Amino acid sequence: MRHRHVLPRPRARVASLLAAALLVLASTAHAHDRDLGRDRRRHDFSMWDEGRLVDVQVRVEDEPAPLLTGPGEDDRRYVQAFAGREYALVVRNTTGRRVAVVIAVDGLNVLTGDRSTLAADERKYVLDPYETATIRGWRTSLDEVRQFTFVDERRSYAERTGQANADMGWIRIASFREQRPWWVIRPERMQTYRGEDGAPPADAPSPPTTSKAAPAPLARGEAAPQGSFPGTGWGDRRDDRVSTTTFRTDPDAVDRLVIRYEYGSGLRALGVLPEEWHWRDRLAERDGGFARPPRW
Repeated sequence: MRHRHVLPRPRARVASLLAAALLVLASTAHAHDRDLGRDRRRHDFSMWDEGRLVDVQVRVEDEPAPLLTGPGEDDRRYVQAFAGREYALVVRNTTGRRVAVVIAVDGLNVLTGDRSTLAADERKYVLDPYETATIRGWRTSLDEVRQFTFVDERRSYAERTGQANADMGWIRIASFREQRPWWVIRPERMQTYRGEDGAPPADAPSPPTTSKAAPAPLARGEAAPQGSFPGTGWGDRRDDRVSTTTFRTDPDAVDRLVIRYEYGSGLRALGVLPEEWHWRDRLAERDGGFARPPRW
């Protein structure tokens, strides 16, 4: 049998060439989008730093703060600090068992105010199954805390207590499982904080008093001085009542979450924020502005 070969008509041939060209353009565009996607992922952010036992969120003036990932880094998150503003840490237990967390800000344990190594024998917060706790400041008793506040590091709590160290500007959270006996005792529901040995924590040391007046904190939202670096200050007194419990800590931490906070200029210098990127200042948007006259 003779096979007939059908040649495409000139119009059909042109259509085929156009289709091929469009295909090449589409492939190029797809590759370009892929490159842009990689660049976007470099500056992607989420509202939670997720661990295996706990998730952590930073709230600035009660607003969730975006947590960024630095270029080529997956072991830490970055958050923008605003001079003079208050912040808090929200810790969420994602498991069905109690967990304990050691929290260090600027290298200091937030319960005792002492230098921290995130060790299993340090004072901890204990969270019941699926409990979420808000850690607002340096704990001074079972009833009160002193609010976390972004200040220049020279005004920080660590500096004012003579404990400035290489962890200034860092927030570290280590989570631990509970060692349980072979028989299971249903734990009594408690509040956010529990001391490991059931005793009230030692009061965190107050900033030292000197003949010189302590520097006044920056006003909320005030621009940071050029070339300065942020630290966490000793803020206003806040009611925050908690109680104690016993907790046998597993010696090895499961999570070691790390968050670094810097002013916007510092984040741009580190390549975490691009030069042209500026976060919407939700606090300024909420504080400013008045009713405008109608159009007619």
